[in-house]
Amino acid sequence: MLHVSVREAGPVATLSGAILLYGTSGRQEEDSYQFATVHTVRPINGRPEVQPGRLLTERDLVDITTSITETAETRATHWIDPGVLAKGHDRIVWWTPPGVRPMVFEKSSYNSKTFSAAASSPVPGLIWLAMPGKGLYLYAVKGEERPTQATDLYQAPFFNVWGSGKVCIGTANLPTEEMKWLTSAWEKTFFGSRFTHPNFTQKDRLVKGVEPCGFWKRMLAKPAKSFPEDKLVQVPLRVEHLLESTLLDRLGAQPRPTGEF
Repeated sequence: MLHVSVREAGPVATLSGAILLYGTSGRQEEDSYQFATVHTVRPINGRPEVQPGRLLTERDLVDITTSITETAETRATHWIDPGVLAKGHDRIVWWTPPGVRPMVFEKSSYNSKTFSAAASSPVPGLIWLAMPGKGLYLYAVKGEERPTQATDLYQAPFFNVWGSGKVCIGTANLPTEEMKWLTSAWEKTFFGSRFTHPNFTQKDRLVKGVEPCGFWKRMLAKPAKSFPEDKLVQVPLRVEHLLESTLLDRLGAQPRPTGEF
């Protein structure tokens, strides 16, 4: 039996498993396989030998393709967007400076003060946290400088964002599996959605000193040159907290705003 080993910028990869495909004898057509078995391969007397196997399951296919894909992604060279602050196996954190974004508002039955309108409006600097499979979290920051780990976070002053910072996706389209680490895809998901209503009713919790629906109606009707940072509401978080493995526990322990739904 042929001994196979591969070295590609890392440890030597040796033959450790095999998948055997079974089809009807005598058939020549492609894709005529009826079932497959998966086997471990062990070195015996210096030669790799296929061991008794079992039927291949869908779970096996998922595990194999996931492992190969993750290995390929690890070896690949990726461009790092200058706004990216941190990236781990389960999350990516990035910053966008203050700017102008197109926004679409849609009146909701949840709040009689909501309205329908569409325009571009200034927004504050934003800290984005995408955790594929667990959601998108969004926070505001003050200033135009790139944040540090010690930078204080503020409530993202938008509709559809809970007090924890988690975004209510609703009917918006999430990034596909191929685009789940692409920051622009998450930004498109958020600003491409319809802003329907505040996710809680507590006064001075979404924006300070003003009723949120009236605030955004004025922002769209007569946009300011920049977002008024004095309206931002500080939350008990810093950028460094978004890197913690226990972040979701931290967020879950925080008091929920009054009237959150």
